[in-house]
Amino acid sequence: MKKLAIVGAGLRCYESYAGVIDTQYADQFKIVAVCDVNIGRAEYFRDTINRDIRPYTDFDLMLKEMQPDVVLVTTPDCFHHQYIVAALEFGCDVFCEKPVTIDVEKCFAIRAAEKKSGKRVTVTFNCRFMPYFVALKEIISSGELGKIYAVNYEHVLKPGHGGDYFKRWHRFLNVSGGMMLHKATHHFDIVNWILEDSPKTVCANGARLYYGNDDRPHGERCSECAYTEDCPSYRDLKGDKIIHDMFFENEKYDGYVRDHCAFKSDTDIYDNMSVSVAYEKGTLLTYSLHMFNPQEGFYIRIIGEKGRLELSNITKNDFILYNDGTRRPINYQELSGEHAGGDERLIDMLFGGGKEDVLGQCAGSFDGIKSAMIGIAANESIKNGGASINVKEILEQLK
Repeated sequence: MKKLAIVGAGLRCYESYAGVIDTQYADQFKIVAVCDVNIGRAEYFRDTINRDIRPYTDFDLMLKEMQPDVVLVTTPDCFHHQYIVAALEFGCDVFCEKPVTIDVEKCFAIRAAEKKSGKRVTVTFNCRFMPYFVALKEIISSGELGKIYAVNYEHVLKPGHGGDYFKRWHRFLNVSGGMMLHKATHHFDIVNWILEDSPKTVCANGARLYYGNDDRPHGERCSECAYTEDCPSYRDLKGDKIIHDMFFENEKYDGYVRDHCAFKSDTDIYDNMSVSVAYEKGTLLTYSLHMFNPQEGFYIRIIGEKGRLELSNITKNDFILYNDGTRRPINYQELSGEHAGGDERLIDMLFGGGKEDVLGQCAGSFDGIKSAMIGIAANESIKNGGASINVKEILEQLK
C-alpha cells in the first residue's frame, strides 16, 4: 500500500479524488495527510473523509513527518510547479491536476526536477477517458480518415458554469493563467493526443465581453447580492452544504471568498477566445472558447484526406462522411458519472493498480506541458495583438 499526501484542499480534490480514494481504493493507497494554506479546509478533509488524515499548512513539514510515496497536487494553478518540484526532490511520484503549470519558466523547473529525481509526474486529464473522445482517438489512430488536415473545435459554456470561474481565484491571469490554461488545456490535450503530434506555432485573440463589467448592476458577492433574480450567473453557493462548510465557514483563516460577483471589474481573464495552432505534421487547429451561451458543450469537425468527422455532445448527431458520399454514425457507450464518466475511469486507472494503458490515456509531464504551452503561447499572442508564437523550439528544449 502506498502513502498518499494531498496539497490543495479544494472542492475538486474533495469531490473527485479524496473521498473516492479513501473508500474505493483504500487497499492501494492510504491518504495520510492533506496540506492547505487554510487550516480550516484541511481539517474539513480530516473531519469528513477520515479522522486518520493529518492536516498541515506547512508542505515541507508534511513531507518530512509523513514520508509519503505519492503527492496529489490540487492547488491553484500558479503553485503547481512549487509543490511538484518539492515532492519530486523528496522522492515522491506526483499526480497533478491540469494545467500542469502556467508559464515557460515553471515548465522548465518541473522537467528538470523530474529528470533529476527519476520520479514521475502524471497529469490528470479526465477528458482522455470520456467515451466520445476515446472513440475519436480510436478512429483517428486506425487511419480511417487518412492524414488529418484540419481540426475545428468550438467549446461553449452557460453563464452559470462559465461565470463561476469569475467568482473565484481563476479570475486572475497570474493565478490561473486564464481560461486558455485552466479550461482549454483539456481541449488542447485531446487534440494533441488524438493527433499524436506537437504544436509548432500558435496565434490567438481574446477579450472580456461579458463578465467583469461594472456597468451591469451587481453586488460584491452572490450571497449578499440584491440583483439575483436578473443575474444569469447567480447561484446560491451558501446553500450548498459542502461549499458552505468548506469555504464560507473557513473564510476567517485566510479571507478567501468563494462567491465574488462575476461582474466585478477586478478580473483580468478573457471570456471570449479563439486560437489557431499549426502542428508539426501539418494539421491546423482552429479553436474557440466562449464562456457565456444558452447552450453548453462542444462541436468538433475533423477534416481528413478520406472524409470528414463531426462530433458533438450537444446535437449527438455524430458521423463520418466519406469522400465517396457514404456516411456512418459514430457509436460509443454513454456513461454516467462526473464529466461524462471520465473522472471515474481516470481515477480507476491511476489508483486501481495493474490497468493496461492501451490508448496511452495516462498523461506524463511532457503531455501536460505540450497542452499548457498552447495556452501559454495563446496568452502571449493575445497580449501582442495576435502575433504568431513559436512553441516548437521551446518544446524541443523541454523534451
